[in-house]
Amino acid sequence: MNFTDYLIYVKSQLNNLVKFRLIRIVLGNEACDLDSAISACVYAYFLHSTCQSKDEILHVPILNTQPSVFRLRNEIHWLLKENHSNMIFIDDIDLNYLYDKNKLEIILVDHHCLYSKFNKIVTQIIDHHPLKENSIALQDSSKIKIELVGSCCTLIAEEILTSNTNFQMTNEIAYLLTGPILFDTFNFSPSAGRTTEKDKQIYEQLLTYRTLPVDDSTLFKDLKQCASTTTGMSVQDLLQKDVKQVSGPNIRLVISSLPSEYTVEKLIGQLKTMKDIDEFLSNNDNADGVIMLSLETTNDETKRQLGFYIKKYEHMLPINEYIQRGEHNLNLRERGIPINQARIKLFEQRNVQASRKQILPLIENFAKDFAPQNSS
Repeated sequence: MNFTDYLIYVKSQLNNLVKFRLIRIVLGNEACDLDSAISACVYAYFLHSTCQSKDEILHVPILNTQPSVFRLRNEIHWLLKENHSNMIFIDDIDLNYLYDKNKLEIILVDHHCLYSKFNKIVTQIIDHHPLKENSIALQDSSKIKIELVGSCCTLIAEEILTSNTNFQMTNEIAYLLTGPILFDTFNFSPSAGRTTEKDKQIYEQLLTYRTLPVDDSTLFKDLKQCASTTTGMSVQDLLQKDVKQVSGPNIRLVISSLPSEYTVEKLIGQLKTMKDIDEFLSNNDNADGVIMLSLETTNDETKRQLGFYIKKYEHMLPINEYIQRGEHNLNLRERGIPINQARIKLFEQRNVQASRKQILPLIENFAKDFAPQNSS
């Protein structure tokens, strides 16, 4: 069964899940970026292909988002081609029902934390993000693969290539895996600082399975162009496309990575009122604020901006002081903004190697420790 036939088959079984003894889902992260989506789809396909009990066990790739957000992911649509219509989303399956019937297992790819009862049924983790304090601890440590490489697809490919199975790596699967590796490492750009030796080694191995000629510089440029396409996107779309939520006892924040080449400064300049951002926050569990990140790459030069908007003015000072602390090594320089709004800050981020992967844990620590000044 090829990759396309597999995706069609799995989707056709969604109304017939009760016939299987076990549903094993491969779940990507909530941002549902290119790396996460391809990791989930390819690894689920590999597990299905090598499963000896296909009549009893169904392996299902799950995109941890909604179709309304997935429509903004032009780069995933482009790489998957017609297969983008065969994706399965988090609300397409009643996970609670399967959990209650003891029919559910979860494999996490491109993240390693769940904040729910489903923690108990996680059986494997493959991720490239820094380990969190409250991360899931599996009894079988051999089922935890967390390495700080450039792309989770590097680890997925390694898992497949080193497996002692009869799985046949094809041109299509090798092509799908090389896409996120190139995209996440910025085509192995030294200035981006996101490439490891393992990314290069696995990439070279994947090329040996690529039977059709593809110029990978062109592949990277095409993916980058798709990711940076913002035609028809509203301010809310721009903020929603790549989002992760952070919650603490007293504050809830979201981190939005803007489309490639679309700067925080440009987004702020589009704001006429705060209505768009406030509606965006309302749609994200009524969050208290948003951290906005942007990236520009021109002629192998990388530039980053960081900005934030906080609904309550009294929360501004604590987060503003925290984000600029020297030990965080972001090397921020505040810039003026093109509108008169005291609850927005904009910075040039001169440490361009600090991506969301590094900034997210900082914001998580802030949210965990944040205490309102006027809590009495």
